[in-house]
Amino acid sequence: MTTATKHSLTTDSDSSLIWHFGRAVSSLQFKATALVVVLTLSVTAIVSGYLLESSGEFARQQHETEMVNSAAVLARAAGSIIASNKLDDLKALALESANGQPLLYVIVSDEKGKQLAVAEQRNSRLLQTLHRNEFERVPVPGTPVVHAGSQDTPVYLDVSYPITVRDESGAGTHDAAQPGRLVGYVRTGMKANQWHQTMASRLDLVIGVGILATVAAIPLGFLLIRKIVTPLEGLSEAMDRFSQGKLDVRSPVIRRDEIGKLAEAFNRMADQHQQTHERIVRLNTELEERVAYRTQQLRELASREPLTGVFNRRYFNDMLERRFAEAVRYGTDLACIMMDLDEFKAANDAYGHQVGDELLVLTAGTIVGQLRTADVAARFGGDEFVILLPQTDAERAHVLAERIIERFTQDRNDRFPHVRVSMSMGIASLQMLEAKDADTLIRHADRALYDAKAAGKGRIVIAGRAASVPAR
Repeated sequence: MTTATKHSLTTDSDSSLIWHFGRAVSSLQFKATALVVVLTLSVTAIVSGYLLESSGEFARQQHETEMVNSAAVLARAAGSIIASNKLDDLKALALESANGQPLLYVIVSDEKGKQLAVAEQRNSRLLQTLHRNEFERVPVPGTPVVHAGSQDTPVYLDVSYPITVRDESGAGTHDAAQPGRLVGYVRTGMKANQWHQTMASRLDLVIGVGILATVAAIPLGFLLIRKIVTPLEGLSEAMDRFSQGKLDVRSPVIRRDEIGKLAEAFNRMADQHQQTHERIVRLNTELEERVAYRTQQLRELASREPLTGVFNRRYFNDMLERRFAEAVRYGTDLACIMMDLDEFKAANDAYGHQVGDELLVLTAGTIVGQLRTADVAARFGGDEFVILLPQTDAERAHVLAERIIERFTQDRNDRFPHVRVSMSMGIASLQMLEAKDADTLIRHADRALYDAKAAGKGRIVIAGRAASVPAR
């Protein structure tokens, strides 16, 4: 393997690691984990700070109590010495106490503030500091005061304690049950405990870190939550609009985390659903068209006479009622032609049913070929046919009847020259007869046909007139 190939593989591996790392960092799980960690650290820092503060406060109180107790013991001893008026012993007590531990200095003064005995530890400069600071006030008796250290002096506690004696015995006492006479004060200094100083510094550090973590966690948590909630709101809105039937709605969220995967899945689902919906709509449209076409075919089949292809009697009766009502409503005329083949039975018996059927088909074709779109031709029964002519009077119906007879005669002579069959017709008109209903119109036309056949066949008779047009 060449050096270039190794370098290429190493680069690809590094790129893959960087890509996976970036994907992991941008994931919703990582963000939620980071948020939990930050919040946990913040809570931990706050709780730790509280515990350290409580511990430090307890240690400080213990240290101050120890110092007050030491000052109280020293005040009792000084009270006994003052009561016996042995000032040299008072100085010795102060010197002995200052050179011991843990006191740094001892100042004994009378009730007016005049110093009776002063002593401090070797190499200590605290008394010089106290004398140099003339503004320094004596602390409140029994209440320690913390003094910050400097380059030459440590951090120390300063406390003043009253010296009292009982008049009865002159013994020093600070018993609250038997208060004595105030004769002076003992002021002492004690170095601050190193543990107390360390605790205080750590407490400040922990509190500072906790405050910073809390301050940083609030906006960080808000931003992380908004980065989670905002795309979810957008995805929810897209889903809601999609559920309302807006199938072209897609989520605009583009992310690399779990929310981005959810948005991609929703968009894929929406695409598939829209495609399926469009396919179903298209299939439904095709199916409806096929059903409509088949329905029309069935209606045609149900309304047609199977041999000749013209309408049957039931369909004709329906159309007669409609056209008659329209003619009455709009004041137009309506003509009806009843026709029958003369000598059809004799021809059928002589030449057979096949020739008879062909004659019927020839008659139907001749009739249909002469009609308008609005006209209706039907087989009324056997060799009898009927024609309904909307907006047509008796005269125009008569002209049509002549044309049909002429055409029928030509077609019959061409196909069946040896068959002698003629055609008789009866015509009835709505306005001429002032018919009250459709049945009346049909009866008049049928009666006219009967008259035509009685007059010698091959004729046309208009109801209310004499027979005409002999057979050709």
